[in-house]
Amino acid sequence: MRKQEHVLEQKMEKIMKIPKLVMVMVVAFVILYGCLSTSGGLGQAEKFIAEKDYQGAVDTYNEIIQSQLSSDQGRKAQLGLAKLYIEKMDLPEQGIEIYQNLTEAAPESPEAAEAHYKCGICNYKAEKYGEAAKSFNVVINKFPNLEWANNAQLMLAKSYEKAQNFEKAAEIYDNFANRNPKNERAATALINKARIERNYLKNTEEATNTYQRVVRKYGLLEEASNQLSEATKELEALGAVVPEPDNPLASRAGRALQKQRDRLERDRPRNTSGRSPAMGNVRELVQNSGFGVSAGEVMSTFGSIQTDEQGTFHDAMLMIANMTYQEENYRDAGALYFRAISLAKADDAKIDPYSHVKLSICYRKLGMHTRADEVLQQALRKDREVLDVIIRSGQSQYINEEYEKAAETYKSVLGFNRKKDPEIYWKLSLIHKKTKEPEKEMEYLERAIVGDMEYVDALQSLAEVLHYRLGNTERAGFYQDLVDGKGNTYEVQRELGNLCYKYASYSRAKTKYRIAARNVMRELEKVKGEAEKRSLTNLYLESLVHVSMSDYKFGKEEEAVKTIEGLAEDYPDHALIDYGRGQVALLKEDTEAAIGLFNSSIEKDPRSDAAPTVLGNYYMSVDKTNEAIAVWEHFLQNNRYHKKLRKRLNQAKKLVE
Repeated sequence: MRKQEHVLEQKMEKIMKIPKLVMVMVVAFVILYGCLSTSGGLGQAEKFIAEKDYQGAVDTYNEIIQSQLSSDQGRKAQLGLAKLYIEKMDLPEQGIEIYQNLTEAAPESPEAAEAHYKCGICNYKAEKYGEAAKSFNVVINKFPNLEWANNAQLMLAKSYEKAQNFEKAAEIYDNFANRNPKNERAATALINKARIERNYLKNTEEATNTYQRVVRKYGLLEEASNQLSEATKELEALGAVVPEPDNPLASRAGRALQKQRDRLERDRPRNTSGRSPAMGNVRELVQNSGFGVSAGEVMSTFGSIQTDEQGTFHDAMLMIANMTYQEENYRDAGALYFRAISLAKADDAKIDPYSHVKLSICYRKLGMHTRADEVLQQALRKDREVLDVIIRSGQSQYINEEYEKAAETYKSVLGFNRKKDPEIYWKLSLIHKKTKEPEKEMEYLERAIVGDMEYVDALQSLAEVLHYRLGNTERAGFYQDLVDGKGNTYEVQRELGNLCYKYASYSRAKTKYRIAARNVMRELEKVKGEAEKRSLTNLYLESLVHVSMSDYKFGKEEEAVKTIEGLAEDYPDHALIDYGRGQVALLKEDTEAAIGLFNSSIEKDPRSDAAPTVLGNYYMSVDKTNEAIAVWEHFLQNNRYHKKLRKRLNQAKKLVE
């Protein structure tokens, strides 16, 4: 035993005598060999795929994942395996699961950005546009400096377009153009925006403005010649003016910027690099801001910034940021605001609260809504007066007829104080009243009322827009009743329930539907005629079905089902029981069961409009217009004087003409 120990000691002494340089080389070789081995593994997997030996590739990827799970190579193997499952083996669910595992294990990694993007693509191809939008939004907000973010933003616009949410699609194309202000892809995005505005939103004025914007901003960009040609052609077809490309010195802000550049160049000390130490670590700042450009890059066009004892560097930066913001260059302005606010914070200096608002708007204009909200949350935590300052600023813009700017200002603070939200929505409605957009005016008034159902100004304004500008006298009467203190009726409470449900205030919706049901029950106890009893019973059951739906949307799925089944015990053969079960099935996305139940309800009671209305609307939502027409025509054969469904039928027929 001692002899063995002696031999072991001699060997250890020899090892310890190996020069340190050699030891370092040995360790380096081992590490390099491991990397080469893993890299070779990825290459081997790709070779298996080329040879269509998919199981061999799966095994190879899994070996790498198991041995290198937390490394770059392990994550690349996960990406490769997910892609193999989806593109070659037609196993999208397995592929998506791998992408999701990757994003959970390494949420900040570049591979996570790709995984989110690829999940979005899978859902887009499966026509799950809502799920696709969620994935693309994560990439845009969390990884704004990667090229994946640009691709995700374009796919987000396409997702909204496919889902027929044309307003959002146009907005996202505009966000992309703001994110890439000097890129020909931005011109293409604006062409797409104008196409949607003209063909789908039927807003010729906005389409014209967007085409003119393409000509002004990209008329001198050689790479955008095709887009320029298309915009020019469309403007001529519209009989609109084709503007000249922008001259930077033509605008007041442009001249001010040039004057500032000239002054700074004149005053710049000689033999200096022109870069201020206040610019900091460029790469880090770009990563942190998310604008894809550093404040230093933007400021470099102005020369070296010199300040005196009455001014600070962040003051000078804010001045230039404001000029850039006026020129609607939100990317560069955002980078400047971000850096100026950071410098002021480091110096413990007070900064104009509206600088936070403008930074938030810059993020919003580029489509980074999550970051926009974070900026304002930080500002509001530091100074509660910021909210009032912003609202007053929006009011000033409104008075000065700067309606678009006022709208941006108001929208930037929605959701931060629920007590203030109804007032802000009402102010937004006034903007759309001025710009003659009654549908949007109505939407913001509805939102104001959902937030505060005793908001008399909003109630009165909604009654007016419905009556005078949209010609819906029935709904207008409901809101006038509320103003006059006559709102405790089935019709008004049902209307308020529908309104709350529409804007996802499900708890309030449930309350209103229950009040509506109680009001009907009181009437039901008084009547004696069978026809009137049948009509009131239908209203009562419909109200409670909507109570169930509100519970389901609020996350109380068991309670929702329990409500419907409780009604089934009391009204076992009633047609609206199948209607209620169909509504719950639709919420569960079991569309086959829902369609069957709605048809069963229609068979049991051809006079009830509940199931035909919902079934037809469902068909319209999935672009099956002919099926919707068939449902409504069948109903109207026995109910020819039903105005609402007659109107819906005529609208549907126009779409297929």
